[in-house]
Amino acid sequence: MKRIIDDMKLKLIELFASLFHNFKEDFTTSGTTTKYHNFILFFSNLLLSFVILILRKPDSILNAQLWAEDGQIFLRDEWVTGFPDTIFFLYAGYIHLVPRFIAFFANLFPYALIPLVFNLSAILISAISVSIFSLTKFRYILRSDFLRTIVIVLLCCSPVGIESFNNITNVHFFLSLGVFLLAIIGGELNGFSYLLIAVYVLLGIFSAPLAICYAPLFLIRPFLCKFDRKRWVYLVLFVIGLGYGILMFYLGSRDSVVGIDWNYFLNLIHIEKLIRLIVATYFMNTNSVEFITYHKYFWILELVLLYFYCKKFKMQGVQTSILLGSFLITVLIPVLLRGGLSLNAEQATYTTLVNGAKESFYFLNVINLMINRYGLVPYFMFCILTFVLLFEKNKIQTTVHLPILVVVVFLFVIRNSIFIKPYEDLKWDQYADMVKNKTDVSIPVNPIWFPKIEIKKESWK
Repeated sequence: MKRIIDDMKLKLIELFASLFHNFKEDFTTSGTTTKYHNFILFFSNLLLSFVILILRKPDSILNAQLWAEDGQIFLRDEWVTGFPDTIFFLYAGYIHLVPRFIAFFANLFPYALIPLVFNLSAILISAISVSIFSLTKFRYILRSDFLRTIVIVLLCCSPVGIESFNNITNVHFFLSLGVFLLAIIGGELNGFSYLLIAVYVLLGIFSAPLAICYAPLFLIRPFLCKFDRKRWVYLVLFVIGLGYGILMFYLGSRDSVVGIDWNYFLNLIHIEKLIRLIVATYFMNTNSVEFITYHKYFWILELVLLYFYCKKFKMQGVQTSILLGSFLITVLIPVLLRGGLSLNAEQATYTTLVNGAKESFYFLNVINLMINRYGLVPYFMFCILTFVLLFEKNKIQTTVHLPILVVVVFLFVIRNSIFIKPYEDLKWDQYADMVKNKTDVSIPVNPIWFPKIEIKKESWK
């Protein structure tokens, strides 16, 4: 028995040594192409993403309207207090550096153009964030430049979080993806690349709370790229991300996790059910009886992905594990911080009347959470992870059948959500004189039930 255990230990050591060697070699040598090639890839995907985002919601350009906190928080604070003082205004428990700066920038334009500047800025930031994945530096994750472009298209066509597109309020979800990608970018980087990465990551960290969760990934480059003297930039980003994350947790988020049913996580089957439930929301209409009936069969998809995960583990186990872990983080953090595993008073009352109802209410809460904006980053991670698992690394595809099948499946996923319903026209222009003269204003914003931009005459800066 002892010999068997020793043999198993030796094989595990050899396996993990091989995993680390493969990952280090792939990571450090990724993207050894010309700058011109990377330039073409990035900007072509940037343009493609920009166009797709506009086509999904043309009214965001043709009849620009503000969305929710765009007006009632960020623009109003700019009118009343002004940048840079607004940087230190916490909202939802954290800093919003990018929205605050966009509000300042937009206010430099004529009043009628403010919503357009907001929306164009959001579209540009979103397009930049998803297009980062097109760089050849990510060939160590997904070798084919064409397949990474397909993934980017699918990211832009997310079937969840429809309200998150083309507005500044929710652009932090795209920033979270960008921070994640830059944390794991492979290959050699020059000084200018480090500068651009540092600027983007700092903007992301100080605007997107989910991006803080990826801070540990910034340790990968300093550990692997010992030949690179500029790798200390990533150490600085790690320290800043970790320190800011701890500060924001104690200032804004600590109280929001009090009502969580922590015992629910003691059973790993419960976590598996939550993950399966979330993945099922991508494929089915969550308002239909079909969802309740068929989501339990999605364990088959889990087995398929698990098979490919194990099949690729020896050659690409670290890459796929990073993606899988990041997907789980983007699922569980919103579920915890936004009450997915807590019950309101009405739900708690029902649980005392109906035996075993608690799990059903949890599922309902998670569904409502993940089909909205909090499901956007999990969908991003799911897309990338699925394509990485299903396509062989370092091999030219000998058949087009599997890529076509996967694309068809994802087209089925996004079939009902490509075009986003226009916002209600709230006649933004008719309030121009009141703003120009700094009188009492009450300006409605979308959605119509959201609080208006209310400013008294004496409150203008």
